[in-house]
Amino acid sequence: MKAHILVVAALLAWGSAAYAYDGRFSIEVGTGLQPLHMTLAPTHAEEMALAELGQLALDSGSFCPVISLTGVWSLSPHWELCATGGISWKHFEYMQYPTFGTGPSGEPRYNLRNGKKAGWKASKPVPSLTAQARFIWSPNWKVTVYSALGLGFTSVTEIYPMPEITPIALRFGREHFYTFAEATIGPIATFAHIGFGWRF
Repeated sequence: MKAHILVVAALLAWGSAAYAYDGRFSIEVGTGLQPLHMTLAPTHAEEMALAELGQLALDSGSFCPVISLTGVWSLSPHWELCATGGISWKHFEYMQYPTFGTGPSGEPRYNLRNGKKAGWKASKPVPSLTAQARFIWSPNWKVTVYSALGLGFTSVTEIYPMPEITPIALRFGREHFYTFAEATIGPIATFAHIGFGWRF
């Protein structure tokens, strides 16, 4: 928790300096494909809790909602700083095994040969916080092309850092409202991140 507070404080200070430099600020809302760290969901603790109920998480057919909120500070025609808060969770099918008696402590025993699919469950939501620097390749084009590099923190198992790399991204719209599409990989999303923004 202390690490999250330190990161948020650093990003706020960073953002305040950027805002004072140029005064242009944008808010972006996005979604995308499963971030890298969500390959670890459900966590080992969640899998153990399922096992105590005679259940097993299945990878086939699972999907992962992604929601991101980004603050963007424009430093110059070619540079922007971004702070992104993200949240993801995994929906997965699970197998239920039948019981066949009890163990020495009175806990139920499960027959691991006759399991059946029993429905869907969701893992716990996993937050992430990512700071990025964007380089704008085409500040004067109708379609803005940019790349980004950053560092994020997530807590799917414990707090640890993860790079965010965006080799290429496109932004459509030059006034207040715009849309974007990013080819990215990291704690925000993997391979595809799309959304819309509002420039103040």
